Amino acid sequence: MVGEVFADTARQHSIGWLHRHAIPALRALGPSGFARLGYAARLLYHPTSAVHPNQIMIKIILKTFLLMTFTFTAGLSSVSHAQTLTGEWVGNSEPNGRSEFLRLTLTENAGEMQKPLKAKLSLVQREGDRVRIELSSLKLVMMGTLNGDEIDGEAEVPGTKAHFHLVRTVKVASEVLARYLGAYRFPNGDHIVIDRFPNTQDTLWVTDVKSGQTRTIFPRSETQFTGGPALYVPSPTRQTLTFRDNRGQRGVHVIDLDRRDRQPGAFAVRVPIRQEEITFKNDDVTLAGTLLLPAAKGQRNAKHPALVFVHGSGPQSREMYWGLGYLYAARGFAVVAYDKRGVGQSTGKWREASFQDFADDAVAGAKFLQARMDIAAKQIGFWGQSQGGWIAPLAASRFPEAAFAVALSGGGLSPADTELFDTEFELIKAGYTADEVKDALAWQKLKNEIIASQDKWDEYAKARATAKDKKWFRQPGIDIYGAEKRDEPFWTFMRRTYFYDPAPTLRASKAALLAIFGELDTPEGVKAQVRAIKQILDQAGRRDYTVKVYPNGSHNLMEVPPDNPNEQVRLKRFPPGLFETMVDWTTTQVRRRATGRR
Repeated sequence: MVGEVFADTARQHSIGWLHRHAIPALRALGPSGFARLGYAARLLYHPTSAVHPNQIMIKIILKTFLLMTFTFTAGLSSVSHAQTLTGEWVGNSEPNGRSEFLRLTLTENAGEMQKPLKAKLSLVQREGDRVRIELSSLKLVMMGTLNGDEIDGEAEVPGTKAHFHLVRTVKVASEVLARYLGAYRFPNGDHIVIDRFPNTQDTLWVTDVKSGQTRTIFPRSETQFTGGPALYVPSPTRQTLTFRDNRGQRGVHVIDLDRRDRQPGAFAVRVPIRQEEITFKNDDVTLAGTLLLPAAKGQRNAKHPALVFVHGSGPQSREMYWGLGYLYAARGFAVVAYDKRGVGQSTGKWREASFQDFADDAVAGAKFLQARMDIAAKQIGFWGQSQGGWIAPLAASRFPEAAFAVALSGGGLSPADTELFDTEFELIKAGYTADEVKDALAWQKLKNEIIASQDKWDEYAKARATAKDKKWFRQPGIDIYGAEKRDEPFWTFMRRTYFYDPAPTLRASKAALLAIFGELDTPEGVKAQVRAIKQILDQAGRRDYTVKVYPNGSHNLMEVPPDNPNEQVRLKRFPPGLFETMVDWTTTQVRRRATGRR
């Protein structure tokens, strides 16, 4: 049910490529060029045969032509034959220069919005090719034209109009999507990784490891998916993935218009990775997770270096950072990702835990690995992002045999000091005056004093009565909030983690450290974090550390436009080489451990 969207893409890939490359190349072979196609076809299945340079060219041309034919016919089988509104739709609206991701489920006279919020639509109406969709809670009206597998039109809420464009997708069972998760290797050694997140089991993301390009890919059938020009922008199609077996090897054909250095339709083989569901204990807390193990020939009986993924803040489950865990497994590492205590299948209460508790949970995962016969006991390390940037080094300091710690977007200052930099940056970015920013920071510092000790409660209560009416008090995305009452759980919760000082941990740890930051996370805060890490480790005589700052990187390291660091929908990539940098660096550390070097 791809309709014109897929058909246009197929024509663009096949006809355009053939006219630009295939036909001129065949003409260059001379009168016998077309006659040689029969022999070229045999070469595809007998690659050890002696080949002339011209025959190599024929092989490439024919392989591409056959693939394009396959892709085009696969697309035709998915095209809808009737003009119907019923189905799954994804797309974007663009109010005030922003882009919003939309996901809707529609019938001919009803429907539900899934994104950007979940709500039953109050009206779905179709007359011919004209479609009207309403969501009364937002006073939203969408008027568009249905054209096969696309709806194009205008959305309006009071005071704002915006163009919107939707394309049809299909619903694929979660267990089918699960079969596609993993790392895939191209013949030249490049990788892509495909992942999904626990709270979005119906959505796949693909990351090109070398370029950093990351997209949501949307199903056109059970085996074919397409991605657009940016993370949550599905059209026009820039990438097509077709999953299939190729001579007994599971993998995916990839057509990527943004990778001109890659042969269109190149086949990437799925790297064999074994997966086990595991549990391990930290005192009375049982932690449930997933273990990935390399399963390629020659690796099954080896002792593997290993990595434990550590969580960021909040109720997080077993995530592996956009498929990074699969890349580690493809490169020979065992990988553990587990549900945070009190989340998913793990017991305990994350709201009542300290950084030390979280670190000990990660250490329990490392001890679980250490006890296995297929793990190299002294080649285990930790990886963490955001709050995990503090916890991964802390876990390494509490696990004497730790080989390394990788910390992204945190770990040099206390969370309290980090949040002050963040508040200042976000308020300036949002257009607040210098005096407003000064007042907000003064309030936040007073709130921090109350977190540490409630001696100044009367002063705080008086200041809060004024602050709560300020516009900045309700500014999203900053840590400005302070509870109204002295006995609220907020104070105890914050006190457990907010003033954690990473300096003693960094000085004491014997594990190598890779600290990574995005320059546009909080620019002045990042500079302060980097200065602190370097100063602490240099004064301690540590030389086994690396600090990297990626230009245009955000808090999660995806590149953001410098003039719009809040962009989410139209993001395109991680810094090129980021994933490889992390895997290469950790590989170097475990090799040093294996040879006794530090």
